[in-house]
Order: sequence, then C-alpha cells, then structure tokens
Amino acid sequence: MRVIFLVVMLFSAVPISIISPYYGILMWFWVAYFNPHRYTWGAYYTMPAAAIVAVPTLLGAVLTKEKQNPFAAREALLLLLLWGWFTFTFLLASQEPRFVGHMFWAQRELVRLSKNLLMIFVMISLVTSVRKLKYLLLLTASCFGLLAVKAVLFGVATSGQSRVWGPPGSFIEDNNSFALALNMVIPILFFLAREENNRLVRKLLYAGFVCCVLSVVLTYSRGGQLGLCAVLLVICVKARRKALGVILMTVGVLGIVTFAPEQWMERMSTTAHGQLDQSAEQRLVAWRTAWRLVQDYPITGAGFDSLPDEELFMSYQAEPLPGGFRSTGPHSIYFQMLADQGFVGLGIFLAFTGTCIASLRGLRRKARQFSEAGWVVNYTHMIEAALIGYLISGAFLGLGYFDLFYHVAATTIVLKILFRQEALLTAMAKPQQHVVLEEPEEVAL
Repeated sequence: MRVIFLVVMLFSAVPISIISPYYGILMWFWVAYFNPHRYTWGAYYTMPAAAIVAVPTLLGAVLTKEKQNPFAAREALLLLLLWGWFTFTFLLASQEPRFVGHMFWAQRELVRLSKNLLMIFVMISLVTSVRKLKYLLLLTASCFGLLAVKAVLFGVATSGQSRVWGPPGSFIEDNNSFALALNMVIPILFFLAREENNRLVRKLLYAGFVCCVLSVVLTYSRGGQLGLCAVLLVICVKARRKALGVILMTVGVLGIVTFAPEQWMERMSTTAHGQLDQSAEQRLVAWRTAWRLVQDYPITGAGFDSLPDEELFMSYQAEPLPGGFRSTGPHSIYFQMLADQGFVGLGIFLAFTGTCIASLRGLRRKARQFSEAGWVVNYTHMIEAALIGYLISGAFLGLGYFDLFYHVAATTIVLKILFRQEALLTAMAKPQQHVVLEEPEEVAL
C-alpha cells in the first residue's frame, strides 16, 4: 500500500509540476523533509525520489510566466557568492595532493549542496504570493511535526531510554541533525499557529510544537538542548504574553528534569557540571585542529569534509583524540567553515546569515508602518528565531551545509520581495484614494 501511494504521488506530480512548477516545489520539499521513500522497501527504498520531482519542476520553472527575479535582494547575491566560493575552494583543493584523501567525499558534498541551492533559487522565483509562502511553511511544519509525533510515540514506548533519530539516509538521519532541524521548526510551528484562524489547524500546529520540544529532548543531543533553550527563550521574548511564556517554559524545564530517564540525566550532567566526557573532549581537539589547519590555508581552507580526512587530521592535531580515534568531524559550523572554506568562506557565510537577520529586523520595523503588510511581522519573528536556533545549536554541531538552514534563510529573500511589492501597491493606491476623496469637494465648488 505504501509503495502504491508513493508511486502515484511521485509520478502524478511529473505532468503537474511542468504545468504548475510551484506544486513541484512543494513536492520536492516534501520529499526532502519527509523522505517518504524511506518508508518502503526494495528498489523503491533507494529510488531517486527528489530527482523525479526536480526535473519536471525545473522545466516548468523555465516555461512559466508566473515567477519573479530570485536575485532581487542582497541576500540572494551573497548566497550565490557563497555557492561560487564553495565551488572555487573545491576546485582549488582538488589540485592539492595533500587533500586527495577527502576529495571523493568533497565532490559528493558539492554536488548534493549544489542541487539543494539550485532548487532554493527556483523556490525563491516561484513563491510569488503570501499564500504560496504560507503553504510552503505549513508543509515544512507538517513534515517535521509528523516526524516529531513519531519520535514522541517511540519515546513513550521505550520510556525515553533510547534516543530518537531522523529518517535513514536523509540529511537529518543522526540525532544531532534531527535535533537541529526540530529546533528550527519549533518557532515556525508556534508563529504559524499564532496567526492561524482555523481552530483545528491551530491546535494541530500547537500539538506539533509540543512534540518537537519533547523530541529534541529525546534525541539526547546536548547541542540540541542548548539550541532548544535559546529558541524557547526567543519565543518567550517575542510572544504577546511574555510572563505566561516564561512560566510555561519554567514548568516545562522542571517537568523534563523531574521525569527524564536516568541515561538522559547522566549525559546532560556532564555539561551542567562542567565535566568533559569523551565526546566533549573530541570537540575541543577538533576545534584546535581546525585552527591549526587554517593557519596554513587561511584563504580557501582545505575544501569540503577536510577534518574527517584521517591523514590530514592527524598531521594537524595538537593532541591525540580520546578513545583511540584517528579523526573526527568539526563539531561546529564555525570551525567547519573555517577549516573547509578558510577565513573568506567563513566571512561570506557569516555575512549572509547576519544580513538575513538584519533584514528581518528592518522588515519588521517597516512593516509596522503599513497596516496592509502586518502579516510580515509574524513571519520575520519565526524566521529570525529559527536562524538563532541554528546559530546556537550549530556552534556544537558540524552542520555548516545543513539543508534546512539554507531553505529557511532563503525565505528572508522571499519576504523582502513580497514586502516590496506590498509597499509599492500601497504607495500607488494612496494617491488614488486621495484624488477620490477630494473630487466631491471640487464638484461642489
């Protein structure tokens, strides 16, 4: 039954995506987030589901007239520059014999990331209305909300003794990336629920919000727990009833501490009491190794996946890794960008992220001056909170090329374009209203 549903959904989307490429974008994000083919078996389990949807969507995007310029904001140009820098550092690193150990994986990462960024720019060009943006965010929230419900049910069945994971073979497969994705989706669920008029949908969004919070706890990811605290704090600050939000967050923390399983408490206590276990010590060694590596390659770094390269890692590590490991990941988006892309790549990455957050705050200030664009305020809050969750959780996770981050950050570009259109229409309408109001007085005279 699952196989039939998957085949019907995917292959019926091919002609529809050519006619309506926006539908293809929704389908592509559904496949990317929910990974429906991972719930089947045999050849269908490994089928290129994303490609089946992406190809007709790209064709439809070329043919359709209902699209906008995806490079109409500085964030889009910075994202394009970052993509170009990724490609440049890979090509440069592939010519260095010292980096041959990780070039195969670097090429795979560049291809994967390039496909993702291509579809992001297509998404920007096709999301031409507030309604389309809302549906895209609702789809994102629904996919991760369902995964969170599944994770909570698993946690209840195991009494929280086992950590939860994302769909196998996806970009959120391991517990750390799953926790990071949920932290980014939590504010989307909350702020969508806050403006939703349909009572049933609003309740479902709030239920997904609660399940996502619980699921982050069940991942046992310490970086995820820190990100969760940051996201909930930001939501409390931005919520209309701040005091109630603080009370609920306090009650939630006390409930988690009271009913959390012993394994979870033991893992978190190493962080709470300043003790370093093997995993935490590996992070410190990896960060020092990344710093030593970038001293020799300060401009371009060593290309994608540099620190997992055993020979390269061992040649720069300041001290042995605990547990007898020969290499480890970067364990931080910042040190990952530094080692892989050099100071220039890290600078572009931070400029892109910082510009997104600055633009969201600027949009919020401008939107409050136009009653017609009041919807923008809520969207800026949700995207900003999601980006903050990524920046804080990512400080302890090597997920600098995380798909969902680029997806969410790109909605800043969509917001800017839609707000400009709204402001332009408002400016054009005001003089017309002024003439209409004055016309009766001229006639009377």
